[in-house]
Amino acid sequence: MPHLHGFTRTLRYKLLTPTDVKQQMRCTTAHFRQVVSYYLQIFQEHQELIGYSQWLKAAETMTHRTKSNPHPVYPFDHEYSNLPSGFRRAAISEAYGLACAWQSSYEKWQAKKQKLEKKNPQRVAEGQKPVKFKEHPPQYPVESNSWLGYYKTEYKWLDKHHILLKLYTGSTYSYRKVALLQPLTIPPGYATGSPSLIHKPIGWELHIPIVLVEKSGLQEINKLVKTAATKICVVDLGVNRHAAMTIQDTKGRVYATKFISGAQDNHLRKRYLEKIVALQAQTRVIPEGERFAKDIWDKVSNLNNDIAHRVSRQIVNFTKDHKAKIIVFEYLDNLKPEKGTKSHWLNRKLGYWVKGRIFRYTQYKGLHVGIVTSRVSPKNTSARCPYCGFLSIERYTPGKEKGVDLARCTNCGVKGVNADFIGTLGIGLNFRLKHCS
Repeated sequence: MPHLHGFTRTLRYKLLTPTDVKQQMRCTTAHFRQVVSYYLQIFQEHQELIGYSQWLKAAETMTHRTKSNPHPVYPFDHEYSNLPSGFRRAAISEAYGLACAWQSSYEKWQAKKQKLEKKNPQRVAEGQKPVKFKEHPPQYPVESNSWLGYYKTEYKWLDKHHILLKLYTGSTYSYRKVALLQPLTIPPGYATGSPSLIHKPIGWELHIPIVLVEKSGLQEINKLVKTAATKICVVDLGVNRHAAMTIQDTKGRVYATKFISGAQDNHLRKRYLEKIVALQAQTRVIPEGERFAKDIWDKVSNLNNDIAHRVSRQIVNFTKDHKAKIIVFEYLDNLKPEKGTKSHWLNRKLGYWVKGRIFRYTQYKGLHVGIVTSRVSPKNTSARCPYCGFLSIERYTPGKEKGVDLARCTNCGVKGVNADFIGTLGIGLNFRLKHCS
């Protein structure tokens, strides 16, 4: 049976819309946002529903009149008598998501406040002034700028160029035929999700999420390794260097090598972290996970995300260029940064976090071009000599060259080999032991 992966893409189609249809789209969006705001008020008044497994059913029971529920608590159907059921449920889902996000932020705010207040008696006992918690609590959302997502009951595809969308005329809802400027094209192996109606400066667009439907990765890998011509791209993620990659075949022969430097990104991130640590030292507030120095933390977050996207794209492109079908990583779930200055420790910690994101981004980007991803045990990948097979590899830095890690074998005497290159050979060996033996 096919397995549904959580990897999605969004197809964006410009719409050819007459003036009256554009007006109805604006009315529909405004009407939908009013409904979202209505349900936001309900979730605010009934916060016990946030986190409740039957939140959708409970919200509908409070607002929607049926034969078995003739007198709901709120007069929603009186105010929105013609609202289609799909739009009502989409609005409830949107409001619930916003309420959950607020509650999560509020709980974090409370925890930070309690943590600071708990430390104040200790500060006073040590002769220091208590620190006043100045951060304002997150405000509950009362309005929404959400775009309308169409449930299946509210739209119909006519052909690749035309779709029927339910739109609000100002008094009722009715289907209107809308044309796509480009024909709808669904790549093989994908299933479509619910489209969203979104306005851009250039006009109205229909955004259609597509989800990859593929056989399980293990089945695909087992099928591929049976072919002698199959090549794999082995990736060794580092900290000083973002990645070392080798193209290998199922016999372990190496066809190409590429390194992606991380020196410049690591230096920039460390500069940001040094500023944060300096600010924390000035205020004597050193919270963990707190949105302290928010502007700088946002720069760190954006940099980390950019690194993950850039590196994962280079990995996938390198794999495609050499016609490899499998990308192999090693499991690195238990890495911990070594001790050092606060900024150095944070930089290493975030570097390890970026590794996980690089893997996830590579995984979904690879799947979109027909490349599967695998992970293998890291056991002895950097310790086993690929030439004699003994666990006799040791790293060393020649002279005073910083950032240059070489490897030598104390058994067979091989030396001067790039240590990360040795790591990729070890990962490739573990992959072959797992899938090709």
